[in-house]
Amino acid sequence: MSLLRGRSTRAILASTFSNALHAPRFIAGFVARRDRNTWVFGNVHGFRDSPRYLAQYVRQDQPGIRVVWLAHDDQSASAAEAAGLEVVLARTRAARRVQLRAGVAFFTHGFRDLDLSDVAGAYQVYLWHGTPLKRVGLDVSRVQARRRSAPARLAARIVRLTQASGYRLVRLFVAAGELDRQRFITAFGAPPKRVVALGSPRFDVIRGGRAFDLVVQTDLRAQLGYGPDDRLIVWLPTHRREYGEASWLPALDGAQLDEALGPDSRIKLLIKPHPNAEWDVFRERMSDDPRIRLMRESDVDVNALLHVADGLITDYSSVCFDYAILERPIWFLAPDVERYNSDRGLYDPYDVVTGGRHHLDWGSLLAAMRADESDAQGGEGMANWKSVADYARNNTEPDACGRIVDVILAATTH
Repeated sequence: MSLLRGRSTRAILASTFSNALHAPRFIAGFVARRDRNTWVFGNVHGFRDSPRYLAQYVRQDQPGIRVVWLAHDDQSASAAEAAGLEVVLARTRAARRVQLRAGVAFFTHGFRDLDLSDVAGAYQVYLWHGTPLKRVGLDVSRVQARRRSAPARLAARIVRLTQASGYRLVRLFVAAGELDRQRFITAFGAPPKRVVALGSPRFDVIRGGRAFDLVVQTDLRAQLGYGPDDRLIVWLPTHRREYGEASWLPALDGAQLDEALGPDSRIKLLIKPHPNAEWDVFRERMSDDPRIRLMRESDVDVNALLHVADGLITDYSSVCFDYAILERPIWFLAPDVERYNSDRGLYDPYDVVTGGRHHLDWGSLLAAMRADESDAQGGEGMANWKSVADYARNNTEPDACGRIVDVILAATTH
């Protein structure tokens, strides 16, 4: 549940009125009799990310708990069924029955993951989807309000109150670490005691082991065609929702790679745009050079990909905090940092995270990567890893899923 950029005052008020019409369903959700051993998971973006990882963990480690995946389309339903989960389709009678019965409900990308009215009386858990570098939740709407007309500010205030009332239903906000915890308290108006730095289910997959094996049953690196001597660098840029990719994305071709890296470099670049990014712009500006590979979201699980990557390039994405648990090199490519900050807003100046070591073009970035390739200490990339890790202060102890389940069981069995 978040304010949508570009929405008119009339649209915002219409949405608020529509939410009010659901009041009877909220009341029914509050008074419904619930089974503490029925846990319902969902993700409006498909069968992936933290809710998937945690659902699979619970199914294996807690046989007394009924795990149900609420699927928003046939593709994610099939994927969840293939993973051995019980599945119901969203917006069906079966979905409403199981959500009214669920004792525990999990959200990750917002309240659209499940039907908030049907799980109103459940023990709600917000897993979220990464430590925010850019403003999120109520923190975004506070910044936006200053730029609007008086009627729009009034409408936005009504929506903020609606948002805040939804966030108050959440009993547990799962924070990856101390930075995450600070963000959630302001972004969601969360009482500090409800925000616990347990680590993220993502971390279990990124680290490898059993959680990784549940997602990828093969040697992923070999499956992607990379050998043990290849230096696989993954570029994960975030989506420019406000102005799109065409105005910022720098082109990259083989000649630039030849000039910057030289003939003996083993660097291979795998590019995975954000799911909402403009694919055609990436396809047009990225060369067909064999050292460059462009992949879609559906091609590979992004957190499994991080496990096999030798380094990461990103910009304002929370992925830098996730990847930092591996203690591997990180580089920053941010040609549009001033524009992005003015449109979306960052919590802290970008230099606080990057130490000023971010690049505005491919030339300087590739040169830094090449220098790091022959630097036994890791050079810029490892300096960035240390800076990011110190900034996030994440809980990197193994078995985040186990800690999350323990906290929920302790809260729901009394």
